[in-house]
Amino acid sequence: MTVFKPFHHYMVSEYGEIVGNHGKLTPAPDKDGYARISLRLEKGKATKIHVHRIVYMAFHGEIPPNMVCCHIDSNIKNNHYTNLRIDTQKGNIRDKLKNGTWQAGNTHPRAIYQDNDIVKIQDTIKENPQLKLRNFEEILKPFPRHLIFDVMRGKRKTRDQRIKDMESLSI
Repeated sequence: MTVFKPFHHYMVSEYGEIVGNHGKLTPAPDKDGYARISLRLEKGKATKIHVHRIVYMAFHGEIPPNMVCCHIDSNIKNNHYTNLRIDTQKGNIRDKLKNGTWQAGNTHPRAIYQDNDIVKIQDTIKENPQLKLRNFEEILKPFPRHLIFDVMRGKRKTRDQRIKDMESLSI
């Protein structure tokens, strides 16, 4: 039998189903694939909130400031209350690295540039350290100036480079 707990004037199941006065509500995925739903929490004003956060708060209590609600197995579709915990953002990223679900570079759903694009820019910069940004713009057409500049500053990296950076932080 499915267990339900109250959350404001809604009922929340242990699996993340949310029931209001007029029946079951249907969440929609956000840009990253997390289920999100619009609830009227205060004075009839609609607030969009992630389903996993609602489940956590209904079954475990409030989420402290500067903490995030994490999926233990990194499966964003598994909103069962036993699969949710709170941690820092750093701890959440550590879990995603461990579980192989951290989205960066080619694996990010909104990636515009591929890892091989970043490597091409990095290699060109290494081969021509004396050149300025405007020279790289000519050499590296059609890549935009902001991308070349970010790679030069070390702000854009491949997925493997980002993972290596995260592992070196010993989080």
